[in-house]
Amino acid sequence: MSDNRIDINAKIAFTDFDIDISESFPLDGCTAIFGPSGAGKSTLIRLIAGLSRPDKGRIVWRDDIWCDTQTNIFIPPHQRGAGVVFQDGRLFPHLSVEKNLHYADKRSAGDASQIRFDNVVSAFDLSSLLSRDPRALSGGERQRVAIARTLLSRPKLLLLDEPLSALDRNRKAEILPYLDDISERFDLPVIYVSHNIAEITRLADRTLILRDGRARAIGATAEVLNEYGAVTESDEKFALLQGVVSAHDAAYQLTTVAIGGGEISMPMNKKQSIGDKVVIRVGARDVAISKTCPDAISIRNVLPATIAKFECGANSPFSIVTLDCSGSQISAQVTRAAINDLGLDIGQSVFALVKSASFDA
Repeated sequence: MSDNRIDINAKIAFTDFDIDISESFPLDGCTAIFGPSGAGKSTLIRLIAGLSRPDKGRIVWRDDIWCDTQTNIFIPPHQRGAGVVFQDGRLFPHLSVEKNLHYADKRSAGDASQIRFDNVVSAFDLSSLLSRDPRALSGGERQRVAIARTLLSRPKLLLLDEPLSALDRNRKAEILPYLDDISERFDLPVIYVSHNIAEITRLADRTLILRDGRARAIGATAEVLNEYGAVTESDEKFALLQGVVSAHDAAYQLTTVAIGGGEISMPMNKKQSIGDKVVIRVGARDVAISKTCPDAISIRNVLPATIAKFECGANSPFSIVTLDCSGSQISAQVTRAAINDLGLDIGQSVFALVKSASFDA
């Protein structure tokens, strides 16, 4: 997939909103488009798929010009080879699951793709559902069928537009494992749209941050989210740390993750094996700062750190302190009064006390 690259230079205006994007990036693996509701994520997907036309601009996939308003080129959706899955699945209600899948399979059977019917059915665990009516499926089951049907159309590029947003927590947990290696398994570049941090960190190799119709950054997922997008829906700041599972303690039900030059101990995740690469989330409210290494304290995760940055709100009692822990950066939410009382300053050596952390991938 080394030739997979997309160049987007597009403008489109609505009554109270506009999109103006100029980005060029590779699409190997899974690329996420991340941003809050109303950022323009779905509109960008529609522009790529050919379901919407830009007012002005040019979109190029590999060496194929999909759209160029200056030369009046516009390749319709069915000729682009981009498969799209929306949040509602859009299965044919009058056809069984098997017939939904065969509909796509037969229409693309002559394509040179290595995607095969039996492989897709197996990958999404659909054998027991083939005779079912789509209207009798759960939300998670419908989305598995929808993604499988789109794969059987043998696309060159798979676009997943918030495919889990209509599902509850349990249904999301049910379907996420099927998406973990979808790009690698089917040798297919994927663009995944979401405003959910946990989904993005679990699935995406790189992430494009989109806000107010503008691309703010693109790069490795953890790095970009830490710099531009690592806030929850309630605006709580957090850090994403890439690490490796180094130990499990069955007696105390704890997992140890090595990050940079330190380690973080957290509740055991039995799905993770020693040596697995993981991403963990540390909320700024769960980090305290000490000028000395504390003794006889219940907080187990104490990391040597250097103060890298302060973010102070003029009308807020709090400041977000960015701490460099041997190359891994975490954030601590501390009162401005505490910063003053402790005499904290940029470049100062301190200790980060991490009260809790959670697996995001």
